[in-house]
Amino acid sequence: MNSTNPPNGFDPRFISGSEIPLPALNQRIRAMAFNDGNPINHRYFSIIFNVERGFAICTAHNIDGTSILADGLIPRGSNFRFDPDVPNDLQVDNDRAYRNNPWDRGHMVRRRALHWGNIEDARQADSESFYYTNITPQHTDLHHSAWGEIENWMLGFADENDKRAAIFTGPVLTLDDPEVINRPGEAPIRIPSGFWKIMVIKHKGVLRAAGFLVWQRDFDSDQPLGFLPQLEQVRITTIEFLTGLSFGELRNADPLRFGEPAAAPAPPSALEEMPPQRKPSSLVGAPNDIYLG
Repeated sequence: MNSTNPPNGFDPRFISGSEIPLPALNQRIRAMAFNDGNPINHRYFSIIFNVERGFAICTAHNIDGTSILADGLIPRGSNFRFDPDVPNDLQVDNDRAYRNNPWDRGHMVRRRALHWGNIEDARQADSESFYYTNITPQHTDLHHSAWGEIENWMLGFADENDKRAAIFTGPVLTLDDPEVINRPGEAPIRIPSGFWKIMVIKHKGVLRAAGFLVWQRDFDSDQPLGFLPQLEQVRITTIEFLTGLSFGELRNADPLRFGEPAAAPAPPSALEEMPPQRKPSSLVGAPNDIYLG
């Protein structure tokens, strides 16, 4: 699909009265990033891309919950393809990752989350969500769990008159990530250990951010663990530690921060240092709710 509108990418001022910039990269992560960490902008979303692993470091998108289009209005296609803004040889395509193995092509920015506003823009955003820069191998039981619909679920906590959201998503990458080689002589790819998401909304008139973390190995059994948002909520600082990203002032919008000063320096990256089987403790709120303060 050819773009009919220029890409606008993630809007840091999308939520009224707030500015929520893309995360900062520490020196080590910036060295792995495409174009010095500058975002690749598409309709409604942006990607910071990892040239060493061939996946996103972080994606960021907006949702306007007041203008969500009817489900099914934009039919699902399967036009997975190279992102024209990144050299093809840096991207992980079907042949390298998704042939003859159980891994699903997981959208980091969920296509359904882009179905809002003008239908022409939503169709363009949907199409661009199939770029390989937005796709990462996911366990099928994780891919088809409630993890994929958490944006819609969390919008239910947003204020009635301000149902706008900013969402950041990405993989957790470690040295223990398993390798996959689909064709003889091809360089292996490594499957991410897990995935994280931070969603920002206005709740009771106050900016609030909730972070979530899931691990692929939790779904790798005959009876995989189900995804329950209230059991997977973690501090934003935990996500920063695992990824080498810094969300700065956004930590102040996280009710789990327990008084951590916003001016604290970004923590050192644990990227490719923390074994995936060591899951940090989750801090949860009420039994049927996430904790938003």
